[in-house]
Amino acid sequence: MKLDKFFQSLLLIGTAIVFISNPARSEEVREETQGEFYTTILGKSIFNDPILVLDKEFVISKSPVFASSNRKPRHFQSQIASSLQRGKLNESSKKIPQQNQIKQISQSAALFVQLPAPNNPHSVPAGEVIQVTGVQANPTDKGVEVILQTTLGQQLQITNRSADKNFIADIPNAQLRLSNGDAFTFRSQKPVAGITEIIVTNLDANTIRVTITGEALLPTVELFDSDEGLIFGLTPAATAMQPPQQPKPEKPLSETPQKEPSVQTDEPIELVVTGEQDDGYRVPDATTGTRLDIPLLETPASIGVITRELIEDIAPKRGEDLIPFVPGVTRGTGGGDAQGGNIPEFTIRGFSVARQTYINGLRDNQRFLVRDLANIDRIEILKGLSSLLYGTGTPGGLVNYVTKKPQAIPSNAITFQAGSFNSYRGEVDFTGPLNTDKTLLYRLVAAVQDADSFYANVEDNRILIAPSITWLPANGSSLTVETEYYQQQQNFNSGIKFFNNEFLYDRSYVDPRDRGQRDNYRVSAYFDQPLGKNWSLSLNGQYLDTYRDLFVLSAFRFNGNTLQYLYRNPLTESYTQLNLRSEVRGNFQIGASDHKLLAGVEYSRFRADLTGNTRNIFFGSIDVFNPTFGEPLPTDLAPGKQPSSNTDYGIYVQDFITLGRFRILAGLRYGWFDAEFNNLNTQNATFLSPTLGLVYKLTDSASVYASFSQSTEPQSGRLAGGGLIDPKSATQYEVGAKANFLNNKLSVTAALFNLTQTNIAETDFNNPDFSILLGEVRSRGLELQVGGKMTDNLSLIAAYTLLDAQITKNTTGQEGNTLVNSPSNSFGLYAKYDFTKGGLRGLSLNSGLVYVGEREGDNANSFDVPSYVRVDLAASYKLENLTFRLGIENLFDTRYVTSTVNAANVFQGSPLAVTGSISYQF
Repeated sequence: MKLDKFFQSLLLIGTAIVFISNPARSEEVREETQGEFYTTILGKSIFNDPILVLDKEFVISKSPVFASSNRKPRHFQSQIASSLQRGKLNESSKKIPQQNQIKQISQSAALFVQLPAPNNPHSVPAGEVIQVTGVQANPTDKGVEVILQTTLGQQLQITNRSADKNFIADIPNAQLRLSNGDAFTFRSQKPVAGITEIIVTNLDANTIRVTITGEALLPTVELFDSDEGLIFGLTPAATAMQPPQQPKPEKPLSETPQKEPSVQTDEPIELVVTGEQDDGYRVPDATTGTRLDIPLLETPASIGVITRELIEDIAPKRGEDLIPFVPGVTRGTGGGDAQGGNIPEFTIRGFSVARQTYINGLRDNQRFLVRDLANIDRIEILKGLSSLLYGTGTPGGLVNYVTKKPQAIPSNAITFQAGSFNSYRGEVDFTGPLNTDKTLLYRLVAAVQDADSFYANVEDNRILIAPSITWLPANGSSLTVETEYYQQQQNFNSGIKFFNNEFLYDRSYVDPRDRGQRDNYRVSAYFDQPLGKNWSLSLNGQYLDTYRDLFVLSAFRFNGNTLQYLYRNPLTESYTQLNLRSEVRGNFQIGASDHKLLAGVEYSRFRADLTGNTRNIFFGSIDVFNPTFGEPLPTDLAPGKQPSSNTDYGIYVQDFITLGRFRILAGLRYGWFDAEFNNLNTQNATFLSPTLGLVYKLTDSASVYASFSQSTEPQSGRLAGGGLIDPKSATQYEVGAKANFLNNKLSVTAALFNLTQTNIAETDFNNPDFSILLGEVRSRGLELQVGGKMTDNLSLIAAYTLLDAQITKNTTGQEGNTLVNSPSNSFGLYAKYDFTKGGLRGLSLNSGLVYVGEREGDNANSFDVPSYVRVDLAASYKLENLTFRLGIENLFDTRYVTSTVNAANVFQGSPLAVTGSISYQF
């Protein structure tokens, strides 16, 4: 893509977005004229999105305090607390506490310790976490009221303390969660005179904390129950102690009246609302492991999460650039899947998961798709324990991309980026409501990229347009529809070479005639419907369509000491994929145990029709040390068609049981698949995948776990003697421990695993149209993960892996060898320091360190890949609506190898590269 076309595309996309965003902005003005005031936004959510919720939104409105007739004051066990109650809500003449009373109250550490609410019609099982789905703030005649919105408000039990001017209330067994399960934080700065700040946040995975800071003295706080939820009535100390007004003496007519301060004004409260649980690079939960709202601390699996904050700080070109910071994950595609950098390159616990990537929990395009990250909110990497919910696949785990979702608050961002190797990129991200009641939300993400590479004759040009819409009807259901067009122009790059005991860095073996373009279309729908109070139904589906047009011409293999071209042209492919899934979730009790049940059925099918030169042609001779191009192309082609397809069905049930301090995860999947290749060979089989996990909570912030799982994985290769290869099967055992430190701001996870897979095959490079059996592989190791905030200013994420992945049984003499791309030791660390005060406020300084130990270059262990250390630096500066970023990758310009397939397919890491960007948020 030429640079002029790049700017033309960016201009076209920007123009379309302006037209789309105008209706929501004009509606916002109409809302203000009707006397209803909405929040001012500052900050980012864990999805980089502002979050507004009251039946999907936070609203600020002017209304009399405690006017609702269904509100009732809380009665407290503490006599001091009871003395604060003002009786019924419509009694406004209650005596105001005096200053000495307020001081006495501020010394009470159990002000709002309450008796259980009697005869509550909205009871929940013991130990059940109550979801608070929104926070509403209303100015009142006496100050301000804060409403924690939930139908189970009477079940919320509160313990408080006070320190200096701060009132702090902790609410156990409760969490701030949007209707889609995402966590959020509410913050209001200077809502009224006398109150400096109100913060409502998730203290940990089971507790909400409300912090109210007075300006001079501790404010007076009252609690009320209503159908809306739990209400905090806040009266600033200055207002609470204000003496009754005396009749004013008559003044001479000539005297100028003095202006008196007014506690209550007509100005709207300015709220700063963030959907961000300020934990740096840590998140308290992820749904990929269980598809339930279960904290990571209680999940019997090791799950790594790459947050949007980390994605923005590092600005990677693809998701694989972030894997040094997730333990157990390395880069590579395995020994038999050399696709020139055109497929995902995740390897988990020694096993390639190139075909095991998902998007929003549904299997992603399995044919040569490298995702762009503009529309990705976070990446969740599940290690092991995936077959129950995800069916057939590699036992190492899976990678789940979670997309950005439409939001209720208008938020817009435009970013331009430029960097080394003629790299230019533009992004836009617009979201907001399409109607006044905010039941129809939209999002539009678009990106255009024009980029060369440090490899000569290699480009990575992209166009992404990803609109989505969410409908929120009044019955509590939700429907989100996502569409996506993604074009990628990327060459088939076989990397550098290892020859005569030497890595030939800084060379390109891609012929200038090589080209490749992929046009990808995706339509996805996600529907959720409550079925009463404790049950819900979800229906999810997606349709994918990809068209590939390739001219493959790249140095691909050694024939003895001769380096030869791989040639495939003409070559086109039409690929379609359909995924459907239906699930029912329910909460119930059996005796002393609480249950979260998940049951589902799933269907998936893909078909690929390859047309053109369907066989690999190797020809020519390339100078390994000084490659030149232009050799005449072969004419003995074999044009034809090569269809393939796969159909997969699954039915599964999973139960998450809470019994005291124990958590038990048990489930079973019955599956059936049918694979067909070239209309000749078919393979079908049924399988059972059991999973069992056990967690014991040592404390509220520490747990240990153990798990067992089995999996099945189809293989598409053919044996030279005829027929398809039988599926692989695997068994994994895992134990681990998890703990949160520093007031739950820092998380530490440790895992030990032992995984064995049998009946493994890979491409025979001496006869690439067929596969050979390797036999059995065993992978075992230790993983350590640290992530979160060391201080309010310092965020970090760190990962260490000790891995032993060996071929334990083999028919070709490789028994005892180490698997390719499986270093014994690897370590990654990334840290960021945010300056929040003084002249450097708005500045962030980042640094990354990556160490990867020595590895084997192929499964034959014919050569070693040396270890390396890489240092990265970055900085950003926020100035009002502008954010400036600068990143330096590979500060010391180290030459290193990221992954290999064999000596002819070795992938070099980037030399020193500099990238700068500017973002405008409005």
